[in-house]
Amino acid sequence: MKNIKAILFDSGRTLNVPRTGDWFITPNFFKIIEKEESFYTNDEIEKALQKAYAHIEKILVVETEDQEYKMFKEFYEIVLKELKYPNIKNETIELLAKDNVYNDEKFLFFDDVEPALIKLKERFKLGIVSDTWPSLERVFINNNLRQYFSTFVMSSVHGSLKSENVLFKIAIEELGVRPEETIFVDDSETNLDSAKEFGLIPILIDVYNCENLKSKYPIINSINELIHYTN
Repeated sequence: MKNIKAILFDSGRTLNVPRTGDWFITPNFFKIIEKEESFYTNDEIEKALQKAYAHIEKILVVETEDQEYKMFKEFYEIVLKELKYPNIKNETIELLAKDNVYNDEKFLFFDDVEPALIKLKERFKLGIVSDTWPSLERVFINNNLRQYFSTFVMSSVHGSLKSENVLFKIAIEELGVRPEETIFVDDSETNLDSAKEFGLIPILIDVYNCENLKSKYPIINSINELIHYTN
């Protein structure tokens, strides 16, 4: 750990979680769809979301928030059709898409994130590498967190996923460090496998404190633990 110069972070379930508990059920989702006084079970909603996600996961390149908004209009139109929602209107689809893309309250950042980033930035270069869409960076900016990261690499902007290692290459080149000098923190062992293959030092984060969780990688429960881990 004495040779560590940088730390890269995943975003979702590492620094933040969806405020509602689901990435695609936005803060005003139910307020918007309940205008028609329709009721849906959790299972019906989940199946509709999965069908819509199967469509958008094929869209690899989304470079701007405008493109992201257009994509989520397609997403929520599929959701409403799958739910057999009555009187599907373009206005409803637009409200749902806007709430996903442009609502800065859609994510909840953990309380210890900013204090930990302030301390870690004193010693390391920091960066984000996330499988996500462009609006994530704006949310970080408007929550005053973007300032702590010297690189902010998002999969859809580059048309590649973490598992393909392209994003890691972009991040370390922007930071000016070598893979073996860089920690990568993620909640997915699969992503950490890719990071290790690339040469990064993987650390698994478990913000939910899952009982009996085992991993081939070191486990932390919050990024605050990195302060002590890297001493």
